[in-house]
Amino acid sequence: MKKYNYKLTIKYIGTRYHGWQRQPNHITVQQVIEDALETLFGEKIVLTASGRTDAGVHALGQVANFKTSAYRKPEEIRKYLNATLPRDIGILSAEEVPLSFNARFSAKGKTYFYRVYTHPDPFLYGFGWYISKKINIKNVEDALELIKQYKNLKSFAKKGDYLREEIDLRELFLRYDGTILEIHITASHFLRYMVRKIVAHAVRVGTGKLTLDQLQQIIEKADPNSGIYIAPPEGLFLKEVYY
Repeated sequence: MKKYNYKLTIKYIGTRYHGWQRQPNHITVQQVIEDALETLFGEKIVLTASGRTDAGVHALGQVANFKTSAYRKPEEIRKYLNATLPRDIGILSAEEVPLSFNARFSAKGKTYFYRVYTHPDPFLYGFGWYISKKINIKNVEDALELIKQYKNLKSFAKKGDYLREEIDLRELFLRYDGTILEIHITASHFLRYMVRKIVAHAVRVGTGKLTLDQLQQIIEKADPNSGIYIAPPEGLFLKEVYY
């Protein structure tokens, strides 16, 4: 039986979802999209994503693929999903791809950004981390420059996660408009909690709670137990996946 492989590029607000990955007793982005696809195709659908996002994390360009024995025009899939999915999930594109394509293992890199805001703003609630303390932006930049010197970033992994391979950290920079601070990071792959831990430690350098020397010691321990700070999930956005 012939198989077809479809690639979806997805945008979603993660606020009311318990992350991407399907889980018992929780509503997730994967589950909602799979349920809609199963109605369209009349068979069980399993999505493979470029990577999971945690509860509360948002995506501007998540990528997932699925294989099916039923053919549908890609534009029909996109229109159907956008007509039936909740308004906090949108399908940017749908396309047929070779059977060899795998959203996770074919990925060559990803970009995330994390948003911090320094003045109270209800319209940013749920879409950033509010910091009331004064932040020295130059110190945050110095912290990011220090982190860029290292490929072993295990101190920024989730506790209990130990990966052998080094990270190809391609970009790590800060944008600040006087109110909103965004930290952008592009890498070959990411350890779980890596972006949120990098942000939390850099911000603590910016608020004076951590020195650059202390940050360097944390990084060089290469131990997830040494990187104890983690930023809340609502400020994190998966921006783009590269293939």
